[in-house]
This record gives sequence, structure tokens and C-alpha cells, in this order.
Amino acid sequence: MKPNSEILLCQMYQLGPDKWNYVDIGYTHINSKNELILLQKDTSQEVIVVPIKHENKFCFDEEEAIQFSFNEEYALSFQSREGAIGVWTRIQNILVENEAEDQDSIALTPVSEANLESILETMNTMIAYGSQSKQMLSNYLINKKDYFEKLIKLFQQLEKDNNGKLLLKMCQIVKNIVTVAEHELFQIILNDQNYLFIFGALEYDTEMNKKNFVPHRQYLEKHAPNQEQRATQNHSFHISAAVLARLWFGLLHRRVPVDVHKDSFNSCYVDLFKYIENSKDFLIEVIDQLRNFNFLALRFLSEICSVFKEFPDLNKVVIYQKLSEYGLYEIIEDYIYDSLKGFEKYKAKLKKLKFKISEDVFTKIPNMILELLIVCLQHCPTNFRQYVISEHQQVLKYPLFNIIVDNAFQNELYMEVLKLLIDNNSEEQNETMDLFLLQFYPKITSQISQKSTREFKYQFLEITLGLVRAMKPQVKEAVMQNLVTLKVGSIIEENQKLLQTKCLQILKLVCLSRDEDINNDIIMTIPTLIHVILSYNGLRENLIFSQYLEIIKIIYEGISQKLISSLEDELKKREKEKNYHRIHDIFKNIKNNCMKQQFSSQTQSSSQMQSRYNVVDDEMDLFKSVQGHSSTHLVKQQKKPADQEDDVELITKKIKKD
Repeated sequence: MKPNSEILLCQMYQLGPDKWNYVDIGYTHINSKNELILLQKDTSQEVIVVPIKHENKFCFDEEEAIQFSFNEEYALSFQSREGAIGVWTRIQNILVENEAEDQDSIALTPVSEANLESILETMNTMIAYGSQSKQMLSNYLINKKDYFEKLIKLFQQLEKDNNGKLLLKMCQIVKNIVTVAEHELFQIILNDQNYLFIFGALEYDTEMNKKNFVPHRQYLEKHAPNQEQRATQNHSFHISAAVLARLWFGLLHRRVPVDVHKDSFNSCYVDLFKYIENSKDFLIEVIDQLRNFNFLALRFLSEICSVFKEFPDLNKVVIYQKLSEYGLYEIIEDYIYDSLKGFEKYKAKLKKLKFKISEDVFTKIPNMILELLIVCLQHCPTNFRQYVISEHQQVLKYPLFNIIVDNAFQNELYMEVLKLLIDNNSEEQNETMDLFLLQFYPKITSQISQKSTREFKYQFLEITLGLVRAMKPQVKEAVMQNLVTLKVGSIIEENQKLLQTKCLQILKLVCLSRDEDINNDIIMTIPTLIHVILSYNGLRENLIFSQYLEIIKIIYEGISQKLISSLEDELKKREKEKNYHRIHDIFKNIKNNCMKQQFSSQTQSSSQMQSRYNVVDDEMDLFKSVQGHSSTHLVKQQKKPADQEDDVELITKKIKKD
């Protein structure tokens, strides 16, 4: 709620001998010191400042009044129940946090069978209170190291007695410990004395009690070297790697944040990736779990792939290759299909098996699948690109590619996938881009019209800009066949600033291609350019105008007489317009400067010339680009520098006059 919001307006009363007496009216505010303040309505002066503490006996009448004691008895009567509830909720949260910070409230009940329920309730409450109380619980466990010894002894006894009910409670307690674990506590629970207890308790998690699930301790006994073997350093991974892999896969619904313990477990992550790379069965197991709609397996893969960027030296290609071979992209395709149908098939299957999965999980999965796919494309795009245009996709007329393109203009994640698929920055041939240009781009371009939404046009321009950054033969052909420059010109006329910026970037790159065939298309957009430039009322009022002038400059520098003649002829046709003489003089000065530079500089290749133009998004950069453009050319000899200074001065005077 904003300060001085009307729902925070209230009247303050003070309890007298026999009635409540009116004091003042104002807006309530809670500051960073957790003090409740009443600010006078007209002067904003502080009427009262009350620390939010238990001793001040705050209470709420469930209607519109909050009462408290502060030397005297006071009440705040709000004009709306919504405002009273909002303020009371904040007061309650602060009181709860204050209680959690009290050292006496942190002490856990002594470990015993009778107290397990009480210990679990205390932990659950502290975790629910928020980050401060979780930190207090973590500190308590770090300082009370004998607490783990007592938990281990009780756990061993419960296993001997086969007490399933209390073992489940112990499992939930361990989950809470892992949830609050950071830095030092994380190392404590994974040390040689405690890690088998941690994973032994986790074996009693009902979510892990599924068919063919290998118990944690059995897994670790097989895969993790003992203490003596670790000391010899003859193993490619440490115990922490196997433990962390198991911890991630088994507890990812209580996600252990990467950045929390990255510094202290840096080598552990490297070992983990090496372990995954060398293991024959681990990724197969994860993929099988993912295929069976295991939400934890999806989160595990997303986590692993997102952490890759932190370790540039790892051999990521091998792992991505294995994931591809094991069927990751087929599974992703199935998930995408099912997500668009609301997971009806999976919901029916799970209902038949009497499995209950929160609806929230089905809401999160579509985005998680796309985010996983984006990470894969960012790090190793080749495998998915090959899958999208593979033979079986071709037989079915590229169904997955169709889904990605159809949803790209409504969903940002699909659009990001599409951009990565058709990326044109590499010199290597991108067959996926070739297919897009041939089969999908014509359909998208044909939908550009005055009726198209602004969002659709912006996405079309984004895709086009990515394509024309490198004018390869197939891109040139697509630009010409689909009349892209004409479409871009029509969007410029709409006078939408964001769209104009993208259009000008595209036109600049198209002009810099210096291609005679492309020049014919540019000629069709010249009437639009001239119309927009002539309708402009000033140079400095809108910095996008400088980008128009840079396109004019590129045309004059291109030495294409056909293009230059078209430009000048189109301007001549409009000599009756009021802005004509001013624009004509600007064009004339640009042309003269370009001719001087052409005579005084060496012949330059189009690639060298293109490198001197920056296609940028920021308006100020656009302005700087055109202002400093002339200085970027290599000038072998300047015959009359004084003449050029006169030209610059002339343009400056005209700008000021306008």
C-alpha cells in the first residue's frame, strides 16, 4: 500500500474514564524500525510513534479498529476494513519475527521419542516465519553439535524397533535441517559422521518410496569411496560429489540454492559434473525419471544445466550429447505437446494410479521445460537443431518447429527458443535457419499489415534484425522475395518510437550490404524515408532523426548512382513542402562531405565500411553514431580542412536556427 493511500486513513482515539475521546486523523505508516506512526492528514506531522512490540498489547477487533497500549490505551479506527486488515497483517508479521529472534524461543526440545513431534512442530514454525527465524535455527544447530549425535542415536534405535511412524517424523526433521543449511551447517551435515544419518533418514520419505528406487545408503556404499580411498586422491570424484548428486536429485523440491554454498563447495561441483560425465547409469536414471513425469528429475536437470555457465572449463558437450542420445529432446517434445493440452493425459493417468500432485506443479512445468531447452540451446545448440529438422520430423512436416513458431508470438520463452534456433551470428551453416526462411518466414511476413498488433510487429522486427546482421545468400533471397524492406518502411510510418528504432537498424544493415539487387528494394522505401524526414520539425527534439540522416549518408557513400538518383528525385518531387529547403540543404552538405572523403581516402571494401556503423538500441548511441560518423573514415590527405570546418559550422548554424 502506498503512503497516504486512502485505505490507510484512520481516526485515533484515546480511552478516557468512561469513553473513547477523539485525538486526531491521519495516515498510518510502518517504518524500517518497525514502528507504527500516525501522520497528521493535513500537515504530515507525527501524531504518535509506537514501537511494534508484544508489551504494547496490539489487538484487532476483526472489523475496522486496532487497539494498543502506549502509556495510555489507544485505538485506530480505519475508514475501511481493507486498510485495517492490511496494517494488522504487517503488525502480526513483525511480532512473529520478534518472537523468532528471541533466543529463548529457539531452544529445541531435548531429543527423545516423546519429543520428536514437538521438535518437528518447532522447526516447521520457525521455517514458516521467514528468513530470520531460519537463520536462527541454522545457528542453533551449528552451535549445538551434540544435537546431531543425539539424533543419530535415536534414529538408529528407531530403525532397530522398526518404528515407521517416528522414522517418518525423523525424515521430516532432516528435511527441515537441509532446508536451512548454508555454508557451515551444510558442511556439518555432509561430514563423515553425519552424512549416512542424513541420507538414511531421507530413505523414509514417502516421495522416494517408489518402485526400483535405490536406497540412498545402498547407492552411496556402491558409488562413494571410503575415507582411506579419498585420502589417496586416486579417485576422480570425492564423497561430496556423490552425496551432492543424491541430495540434489532426492531433495530438489527443497531446493538447495547454488549461490549459497558455491564458494565452499566449488570443487565439489566440478567433481559432481565429472561424476555425471563418467557415470554410465546416472543420467539414464534421471532421463527415465523425467520420462515418467518425475517433477524432481526436471528440476534436477534444470539446475545442472543452469550451473554449467559457472564452470566454463567443463566438457559440457559430452553431457549434452549423452542427454540427447538418451532421449531428452523427445521427452521435451512430449512435455510441450502435453502442456499445450493442459496435461490431460498425465492427470488422467495419475488419477487412475491414485497419485495426488498439486495443480501448482502442472502450472510450473511448461515454463521449466522451455527454460531447460533454452539453457541447452545456449550452451550446445547443435543437438536440438538437428533433432528439430531430423528425418522423422521431416516426414511429419516438422510438427515441433511449427509449435515453436506458432507460440513464439504469444510467449516470450517460445520466442527465445526460436531466436536461438535460427541464430545467424555463426559463420557455420545453420540448416534450421534455412528451413525457417523457406517454410515459416514467408507466412510471418505476409501477416504484417496495419491490422497487425504492435507486439506482433515488434517480434517480427526482432527476428528480422537477427537475420540481416549477416546478409548470407539465403537471407538476402528471403528479404527480397518477402519484400521485407517494404514491410519495414510501412511500419516506420506508424510513428511508434520503439518500432521505428528497430526498423532503422534493419534498414541500416540492409543498406550496408551494398548489393545491387537489395538496392532495388531500398528504392521502394525511399518515398517513406523522405516523407518521414520532411515531416520532422527539428533535429535535436528527437534523436531518432539522426539515424535517418545516417541512412542517407550510407546511401551517398555507397556510390550507387541509381539509388542516389532515386533519393534526390523523390526529394525534388516534394519541393513545395514547407520543410523542403532545410532538408535539401542538409542532404547537399552530407553529399558534399561524402564526395570529399571518397576522393581523399583509399578504396575500402564493403566489410570495412560496415564495421564503422553500429546498429544500437539506445537513442543517445544513435545520435553519437551519426555525429561522429565522419571521423571514423580513414583520411589519407585532407586538401582543404578549412572548407570542411566551414561546412560543419554551416550545418550547426542551421540546426540552431531550426
